[in-house]
Amino acid sequence: MAWMSQEKKAKIAAKLKDVVPKGWKYTLAVRNRSEIVMTISEAPVDLLRACKDCKEGNTSWAVNEYWVDRSFTPEVAAILSRIFDALNLDNHDNSDIQTDYFDVGHYVALLIGRWDKPFKRSAAV
Repeated sequence: MAWMSQEKKAKIAAKLKDVVPKGWKYTLAVRNRSEIVMTISEAPVDLLRACKDCKEGNTSWAVNEYWVDRSFTPEVAAILSRIFDALNLDNHDNSDIQTDYFDVGHYVALLIGRWDKPFKRSAAV
């Protein structure tokens, strides 16, 4: 059963400090005691323009961890892949889709902006 505690969140937060580039503003939250949610609110790189799947005028985006390489430019994809590695710290996935059995340590969500608070590009650091 998926479970995310404040202790696991603290470990992930410490790992993210090493991975996230300087100048990026983000928040971490635990949703429904089973999911860690990282929301990137501001960065010196326009992440929405680096997204190949985003439409013109999008102000937020939910990143699919399985399509990072295909959805973003190589430079941004490398950073987001390291972020997903940090978010999956101490996680496991023993799921078997064929038998409809799902067993993960915790779920992960990475958001660029939110519907009510759009992503902003900041000045370069």
